[in-house]
Amino acid sequence: MIAPAPVGVYEPYAIAGQLVALSAISSAKDGQMITGRLGEDLDLATARVAAERAAENLIAVLLDVVGDDASRIARVLMVRGYVNAAPDFALTHKVIDAASERIIARFGEKGRHARTSIGCATLPNGNAVTLEALAVLA
Repeated sequence: MIAPAPVGVYEPYAIAGQLVALSAISSAKDGQMITGRLGEDLDLATARVAAERAAENLIAVLLDVVGDDASRIARVLMVRGYVNAAPDFALTHKVIDAASERIIARFGEKGRHARTSIGCATLPNGNAVTLEALAVLA
């Protein structure tokens, strides 16, 4: 996996001691991003794919932090998932479950994390899903 480059004036991650904060990560893959609003022009299955792709990008950035040495990741502590959702869409947690499942599949027990899933009126560049995370380095 190749870590995506930032699309604005920010760093992809910041480290303080053993804590690493990962900036918001989108579903962009091979120059293609899943865009749209869940409950209006996107269905749950497509939004879950967007969440999985965002999780893959998040994992790529985290591995970039540790020079591809996953043993240097002690724990994925927190994941925040933002879903571009219609006001009446109440299943944002089901969308972000796909991201959590991908992170846990990659890191095992070290990937189990606290989590927030939030529906948003809009996300940058029309993203369907954006993730951010906190991790602890070994």
